[in-house]
Amino acid sequence: MAITWILAALTTGLVGSLHCVGMCGPLAMALPVGRLPVARRGLGIGLYHLARVSAYAGIGLVVGSVGQGLLLLNLQRPVSIGAGLFLVVWTMVARGKFGSLSGRLPSRWLVGSMARFLHEPSLRAFAALGLLNGLLPCGFVYVALAGAVVTGNVGQGALYMILFGAGTVPALLAVRSIPALFPVGLRQRFVRIIPLATLALGVLLVVRGVYVAPPASPDQPPIPLCHGKTTSAK
Repeated sequence: MAITWILAALTTGLVGSLHCVGMCGPLAMALPVGRLPVARRGLGIGLYHLARVSAYAGIGLVVGSVGQGLLLLNLQRPVSIGAGLFLVVWTMVARGKFGSLSGRLPSRWLVGSMARFLHEPSLRAFAALGLLNGLLPCGFVYVALAGAVVTGNVGQGALYMILFGAGTVPALLAVRSIPALFPVGLRQRFVRIIPLATLALGVLLVVRGVYVAPPASPDQPPIPLCHGKTTSAK
């Protein structure tokens, strides 16, 4: 994966951290950590975030396979341009309200399952909660998926989403450990950065679609080094 996409994935996760604090922070605070033995609390939190990032990776595999298929059909450039324009238009219309695309119906069964695991103080429950949380509809996850599909590769799509998920971990760890770091006023100031970062990613996707080099055909004959008939020395 190019360094540009590594930075884009990490930046998307880092900038969206405060959005995740608002959406997923209450769940992080509700984790039954206090009901675990002291020696297993750190492991439980680690399993929760590992499972959440693993869910993102699974979604990235699916989206990356779609992108790879589009690449084989020579549709990667229009898809990149279309994804970038979607992010730009969506940001301008939604004005940074990234919860507008979060579906309610698909998340009901997820929320119900999560509620049951919240009453089970076990490592298995923490892993299940993280996995289910990673599958919840989230507007900012959709932003990351727009970048993952454009990678045009199954593995790189998964890696893009892993980097995105890793970028969200520090804020979610901090909101539980030091809640005073995220007062409402600070969240409101940082939320203003989220539309700018989304616009930047949209522009990057458009530029990539316009200037990406077409893949070389494997059946293309090699370019001759010289012209004319050659004679062997006698």
